[in-house]
Amino acid sequence: HYTMDAIRNCPHPKVAMIKGICVGGGLEIAGLCDIRICGTSSRFGVPISKLGLVMGYTEISALADLVGPAIAYEILVEGRIFDSEAAFEKGLVSRIVADEDVESEAMASANRIADGAPLVHRWHRKFLNRLKDPTSISKEENREGFICYDTEDFAEGYKAFLDKRKPKFKGN
Repeated sequence: HYTMDAIRNCPHPKVAMIKGICVGGGLEIAGLCDIRICGTSSRFGVPISKLGLVMGYTEISALADLVGPAIAYEILVEGRIFDSEAAFEKGLVSRIVADEDVESEAMASANRIADGAPLVHRWHRKFLNRLKDPTSISKEENREGFICYDTEDFAEGYKAFLDKRKPKFKGN
């Protein structure tokens, strides 16, 4: 439970590199990542119903957030193992690549993320999480989207754009 909360609440973008089988707890952990890249031969599922086990609230909420409650329920009650194409269709994975390319693609994704502004990544996560709340966005919340113009990240990104170079953000 504490591990799941730590992964979920980690402020940094997370990339799951999925090679081979990804079931049960492995799927729970991968599902908490922001980007999930798997190989064509990867297999997925949560066959705990066949063991008489229940998935706890923390874990089930992560699965439901990822694929929606109807698909999460299907995955849980059927308890079947399915292929990478079905995982992609259900929204469990972001990308399928050749098995031998999983590591290089996951690292390339992580490097593209690392090249971005860390503050912007945190704001995007905050905004996406806030959008889950059905209440109206306040004027103050809307204004928060413009705070970035007063940051060192924006100044560096803008200068790098004008200089036609890769930006060097603090923390990267």
